Amino acid sequence: MDERVVNFKIIRNIILILAVVLVGWSIRLQIVEGKKYSRLSEENRIRRIFNPAPRGRILDRNGVEVANTRPGFYVSVVRATIDDETLSALSKILGMSIQDIVEKSKIEKNVYNPVKIAHDISYEQLSMIEEKIDLFNGVEVGVEPLRHYPYNDLLFHLVGFVGEITCEEIEGDPGYVLGDYIGKMGVERYYEKILKGTHGIEYVEVDAKGKEVGKIAEKRSVPPTPGVDVNITIDIALTESISVYLRDFKKAACVCLDPKNGAVLALYSKPSFDPNLFIHGLNSEEWNTLLTDPSAPMYNRVTMSCYPPGSTFKTFIALAALDSRMSVKEKRFEPCLGLYRLGRRDFKCWKRHGSLDLINAIVYSCDVYFYQLGRSIGIDTIADRASRFGFGKRTGIDLHNEKTGNLPGRSWFEKRYGLNWTQGHIFNLSIGQGDLLVTPLQLACAYSLFVNDGKIPMPHVIGRNDTTYFATNISTEAIETVKKALIGVVERGTAMTARIPGIPVCGKTGTSQNPHGDDHALFAGYAPVDDPQILVCLLVENAGHGGSVAAPITRRIIEAYLNSHDHADSLASAPSRSNVQED
Repeated sequence: MDERVVNFKIIRNIILILAVVLVGWSIRLQIVEGKKYSRLSEENRIRRIFNPAPRGRILDRNGVEVANTRPGFYVSVVRATIDDETLSALSKILGMSIQDIVEKSKIEKNVYNPVKIAHDISYEQLSMIEEKIDLFNGVEVGVEPLRHYPYNDLLFHLVGFVGEITCEEIEGDPGYVLGDYIGKMGVERYYEKILKGTHGIEYVEVDAKGKEVGKIAEKRSVPPTPGVDVNITIDIALTESISVYLRDFKKAACVCLDPKNGAVLALYSKPSFDPNLFIHGLNSEEWNTLLTDPSAPMYNRVTMSCYPPGSTFKTFIALAALDSRMSVKEKRFEPCLGLYRLGRRDFKCWKRHGSLDLINAIVYSCDVYFYQLGRSIGIDTIADRASRFGFGKRTGIDLHNEKTGNLPGRSWFEKRYGLNWTQGHIFNLSIGQGDLLVTPLQLACAYSLFVNDGKIPMPHVIGRNDTTYFATNISTEAIETVKKALIGVVERGTAMTARIPGIPVCGKTGTSQNPHGDDHALFAGYAPVDDPQILVCLLVENAGHGGSVAAPITRRIIEAYLNSHDHADSLASAPSRSNVQED
């Protein structure tokens, strides 16, 4: 066959094959996958702009705003169209490295979608960008609602803060987009779904450089739905007073409850942090400094820090003893001579009390009496009753990350120290020291049982129509006996610095031993005794004795609250010192 004919057939066949392939690809692109590529084309031409919804406000019990929304300017970039020259100029204006801008823009997979790289920029930065916006490729500025905390660091541990959402958080909830803010702590986190609202959507046409051309008439915009306002039970004026009374101390925790229903009137932890700083965003160095700060400003000491309760726990040893064996009410053990010997070890008391009955042992906080009382009722009775009082378990407050503390019982001691653990461990437990650990909130809730005939209300920071109570099943006679002693503690015992003339106060001092430094000062109590309106649990770290430090501050807190709510006609200053040694 002629060679030219062969070559012709080969070329013809190649052309036919290519034609078939081209036709096949055309069919696939236009018919089989036509919708897909049409959608991608539309996505490049049409951009969905999400208009963030303003978060709901957070208001205190009197309607005072403790978290609201303000407008702020943001900058976003489109990775597909931004160039090196624009990146360099933007870096200088924003004070961000080019690498940081690029890294932030990469969190969005679609290179044609804008990504917010800076929030709450200044008017000066905004003006500099606006002046050159026509020269900048892939740069946009806009206005967004930003969270604002008017009381700065005062309510940080309770209200919490919002921060920019992460990719992992978006995957867990499709209701968010990159650049959104989400509750990270406190009320902001616990009630996120209520506060966040729903985004609005606008559809705009963009050119090949990613710049907006105009709105798309055939696609209807959806307006944003603001989040729901939330009223919390906190009294901001009371919290401000607490911060003033604790201004001379570096570390402290204070929780105030309405003891009848568990409403949290104040929750204050010191040191704190200004949540407004999270709106701007902290760089890695700032985050590391904050997280490694030895004073732990991010840590909520009311719900997360665990301390030995000291002599405030003697109250519950007495309750356990009375409930299991009422005959101990008049019981007098060996007199207190300032120490008690167990084997070859001396267990000390803070002074010589002599012979005491149960009530006076509480009033004067005699360690020797409680060593003997704890040993007489035994570890099983102590652990059982203390568990009923809520120790060793979470209170159920509507905040995240609450700690359980530690309530050691027989099995715990055997696991920790072996079968040969000693009565010395019971001695320590009986005066609230050693391995026993509680949070200030747990201690406050436990003291509320004296107000509610043995029931403990679940603490809460959002107002409720009903209250959940936990029954302790402790006898009324036992409760009334210890309540009488707690009144005596303030009237003539270790907490005379908490006395308020005309207003009977009921409570107990404590000194929490600290192996890492000075002891912590404690007081837990409520007033007025006949119609309790406020229960205070105060712990001041490294401050010394409860009677000399925590009790007088608690008096001032109670006075401030009762005065502001017209619960007292006249409140005079109680004596700052007493002739009774502080516990």
